[in-house]
Amino acid sequence: MFKISIHKTDSDVLRSKDILLILGDGRSLDNDKRIFSLLGVKYDVAAIGRSIKACSNPKHWFNADGQTAMAWAKQIKEQHKGTITHTLGDEDGFDVDWEIEQPDYHYAEITGEKGRLHGSSAFFATLAGLEMGYKKIVLAGCPLDTEGHWYFEPKDVETLGPMWLCLDFMAWLDFAGTANAIKVRSMSGYTQKILGSLTHGWLNEM
Repeated sequence: MFKISIHKTDSDVLRSKDILLILGDGRSLDNDKRIFSLLGVKYDVAAIGRSIKACSNPKHWFNADGQTAMAWAKQIKEQHKGTITHTLGDEDGFDVDWEIEQPDYHYAEITGEKGRLHGSSAFFATLAGLEMGYKKIVLAGCPLDTEGHWYFEPKDVETLGPMWLCLDFMAWLDFAGTANAIKVRSMSGYTQKILGSLTHGWLNEM
């Protein structure tokens, strides 16, 4: 149902830890990070978009919109030595280009737009993390809600969003029915309801 593969790579993408912590840009990020830090486990970090500002030197940085983020990727590689940059498709300036096969849910048939990623950028990072061999993946700040981003003040309607489509929830729900879903947990929001909560018992089941 879901398949991800490397289209091109200029870097060694093998994991260095067993656990991957994915940092999204949801408003729950700060609280999720605080709770996770209390567990005292070793892990690699994958930052999504602006959430690279919420960590010092992540192992991975993901941006699904590579066509509009090439300059950003270059800046990150200059400022964060050793961080591997990932995107979808064949885009210049990234260390790793991925390809994802997933259900279209009739999106192209209805809208005429092809190639849209369903699920969220965290979904892309999750599938890539599993392909890279991580045994456990934890989502922090990936609630799939409309409460806005952690880097904006919660002032008014302009700071709310994004407006997720039913197709994004369908992708996560379908993923939850796969064998690999047992390796993934979320710390907040609707992804937590879909995938389950992080527990010490789950973390210790390597």
